[in-house]
Amino acid sequence: MKVKNRERVLYFDILNIIAIISVVAMHCNGIVHTYSKARAWSTSLIVDCVCYFAVPIFLMISGANLLNYRTKYDTKTFFKKRFTKVLIPGLFWIIVMTLWKLHLGYIEIHSFSGLIDIIINNKEESTYYFIWDILGIYLTIPLFSKIITSEEEDKKLLWYIVIVFFVFNSLLPYILSVMGINYNYSFSLQIGSLSIFVLLGYLLANTNIEKKKRIILYIMAVLGVSFRYFMTYYFSKKYGYIDKSTWGYTQFHSIILASAVFVFFKNLNYDKISGKTRKLLAKISSCSFGIYLIHLIVKHYEIRLLNINIYSWKFRTIGVVTTYAISLIIILALKKIPIIKKVVA
Repeated sequence: MKVKNRERVLYFDILNIIAIISVVAMHCNGIVHTYSKARAWSTSLIVDCVCYFAVPIFLMISGANLLNYRTKYDTKTFFKKRFTKVLIPGLFWIIVMTLWKLHLGYIEIHSFSGLIDIIINNKEESTYYFIWDILGIYLTIPLFSKIITSEEEDKKLLWYIVIVFFVFNSLLPYILSVMGINYNYSFSLQIGSLSIFVLLGYLLANTNIEKKKRIILYIMAVLGVSFRYFMTYYFSKKYGYIDKSTWGYTQFHSIILASAVFVFFKNLNYDKISGKTRKLLAKISSCSFGIYLIHLIVKHYEIRLLNINIYSWKFRTIGVVTTYAISLIIILALKKIPIIKKVVA
């Protein structure tokens, strides 16, 4: 199924919504980053492993949507659209988060260079790294977009990039690490690591994969999630601190998981979904970046005002729903205010 240039793609909206809910779920289960023998840690690890596709999916949607932008507008328009959508709200909320953290006493600023350091290196909020990642992806897309000229030859070249990256940047380094050998990354594909998801998103959106191969992909994804879970669980328990040797979005199991999720939702039958429902999903999907920017603040006040124990299973499950819902309502409300709506994406 080839992605149409001007038609909104339903499964992109659904993936967008699921991905941001997964981000909220991982952050509500943030205790996973500190090893504990408590059951809460092991169950939080399950959530983190299952939801690990979230960031890659956002990048894949960007690739599927934007890699062929030249068929719709020029590069100047591309940059204007993308940077207006991300840079303005991103910087606004970075400033808000910085002021908020200053108020709470979580950070200190002693000089102008110190302020710039905080903003550029996400010291105001580590999870805001995605703002700079996606902006970097936008800087890269015009280069990849030049490959999209003659369909079949382009696909072969793009698949070559994806496969070589998977083998030499993702799979082989891990295999050697298990053998106690440090991989020489000079012998790898020299592109930005997260760029692989941009290409993969475009390819999977524009390639029909037969059912048998899809099933194999789904099985591999389940095995990959299980692999990451049990390796992290076993070695963390063995060492007494969290082992993150199988963590990283470009690890082989992460690439397989994100691909499986993307392909699964692409191939669902959406014929019975009404136009009204499609519009609603599109509206909710459009709030995802705004939700990402504010949900940690919402989460903070939920915990503080309700005196919530972050190890509580209720917070790590029901809290995902309430944090997402409250954030969504706030963003929908802010989008109705003429000037403010420009800084909530």
